[in-house]
Amino acid sequence: MTNISRFLLGSVFAASASICQADVIGLYSGVGIWQSDSSGNVGKSAINTNDLGIDDSNSNFIYVAVEHPLPFIPNLRLQQTSLDQDGTSTIDSGFTSDDVTFAAGDMLRTTLDLTHQDIVLYYEILDNWVNLDLGISFRRFDGALKVTSGNQQESISLEGFLPMVYGDAQFDLPLTGLSFGATVTGTQFNHDTVTDYSVRLAYQSDIIPFMDLGIEAGYREMTLDMDELDDLQADLTINGPYAAVTLHF
Repeated sequence: MTNISRFLLGSVFAASASICQADVIGLYSGVGIWQSDSSGNVGKSAINTNDLGIDDSNSNFIYVAVEHPLPFIPNLRLQQTSLDQDGTSTIDSGFTSDDVTFAAGDMLRTTLDLTHQDIVLYYEILDNWVNLDLGISFRRFDGALKVTSGNQQESISLEGFLPMVYGDAQFDLPLTGLSFGATVTGTQFNHDTVTDYSVRLAYQSDIIPFMDLGIEAGYREMTLDMDELDDLQADLTINGPYAAVTLHF
């Protein structure tokens, strides 16, 4: 578990004791698994992920959000998505990545790490059976593409921040505990384009005093057209179903 994941988990448990007794402040948290699959091209040579043998994987995510009644001050959401995929393949034709050349017939071991963190500042526009949040997100990528064959290894980093717009809509079905919603973030900044959306069906129960325990299932898709953020160039789509357990104090 990364330091950021430990920080988020610590934030949930440290804050819960005081926040759950305050009617005017809400704490939301969740942990989940995303069964993600990648398609597209990576690197300056535009190598297809299928040629690299990259398979789908179970990625994990965790988030915590704090909402308050103070005017003009945005609410805060922190999220970590650990998105690490790897694969093994024997390539039919050679290619050169920067100064490293891989020949036809080489067996490659590839790791594609698109781990990222989101810092979201948002306002509640609607807060009843129809909920609408709008704001901005600062996404930090902390990953790399690593390709290894024998004694040769190429590592291309993907690190840096991107500003993004953020929106979340949720529709509650009264007296049922059920809701459905969607979250969208996106940016087109300095020749880099990222879109990230998810749709969900959720259920929450208030049988535990002072908290709502819930589950949700949905689908998430992220597209990347990266050129300027760092060394890694990519034209990728990552998508798949996810499931999560949620808490609301």
